[in-house]
Amino acid sequence: MSLKKGVSFIKTKNINKLISIVCIAGAMVSLAVGVIGSILIFTYLKIDKLNYKPLDYAEKTAYTEDLLTKNTVLNVCLFGLDRRDKSDTKSRSDSIMLLSVNNSLRKIKLVSFMRDLYTKIPGYTPNRLNVAIACGGESLAIKTLQSLFGIKVDKYATIDFYGFRDVINIIGGIEIKLSKAEVRYINEDIAYLRSKSKPLPVAEGVYLLDGDKALSYARARKVSTPEGLHDDYARTYRQRLVIETIIKKMRKCSPGQILKAVEKIGPYIVTDFKKSEILALAQNVPKYIKYEVEQFRIPTDDNVRGENIYGMSVLTIPNIRRARYELAKFLYEKDLKIKERN
Repeated sequence: MSLKKGVSFIKTKNINKLISIVCIAGAMVSLAVGVIGSILIFTYLKIDKLNYKPLDYAEKTAYTEDLLTKNTVLNVCLFGLDRRDKSDTKSRSDSIMLLSVNNSLRKIKLVSFMRDLYTKIPGYTPNRLNVAIACGGESLAIKTLQSLFGIKVDKYATIDFYGFRDVINIIGGIEIKLSKAEVRYINEDIAYLRSKSKPLPVAEGVYLLDGDKALSYARARKVSTPEGLHDDYARTYRQRLVIETIIKKMRKCSPGQILKAVEKIGPYIVTDFKKSEILALAQNVPKYIKYEVEQFRIPTDDNVRGENIYGMSVLTIPNIRRARYELAKFLYEKDLKIKERN
């Protein structure tokens, strides 16, 4: 074989190899696109099980309008209803939280609003914050929050006791570190409710909590946390910890497992997320679940006062402007355009 023919043979061989590699890579990309497309189509079909309920709660204030330098935040209001009977339409909110997805900071922010916070409720007599949803549903509850703190709520999602319990079971339970006192409380509570859930050994440790135990834990306020929090401060801390634990557990799930969970959880959720919006979010789940999770609570320890108003034990905020700023600062950090106002 001549040198010229040999070089030609080597070039041809390399080109064929390159073509093979490109074909294999193309096939892999096509397969990946096909799988992702199938997952998204599957999600689109299954999310019909969500209870879609659009609301009118948009409220813009001067405070809201000059709040951000960027529009990279999704604020979702989460309500946990104190409802044991499905026919009850006037339940109060046992849990009021804001889940804020900040793409600029690559963080998920969790904020608890204390349910005993005394506030104005648009169109009604001032009362505890958790009464707003019983008076006018999620729409009025969100309007109350927006009016009080000047934050913009983009979407909401509501779940009741039964839904929360079943959702925890669907995802296979959650692991939480418990003190002896917390274990005793959970065992006593599930016994009182005649739950089929088996009691835990009375010892400090990390336990896998099923739906009944997780619900007892998330509602516990008669036993302090290991961190020394009491009453509703303890309850709101536990609720944030449960949400954070669920988010962290999702990081270990495959796309298929996440989709199955979404399909089963759907019937328990009432929300104003449209199918197209959920589909768009589904595409970003692998990114979102890697975000750092941070917690906050309103009122803060140094800006709250316990009072008795018309026979009700409530919490008031002495400096509401400061509370607004601190909440906005926690949510938006460097993207916050305004400065603290006196």
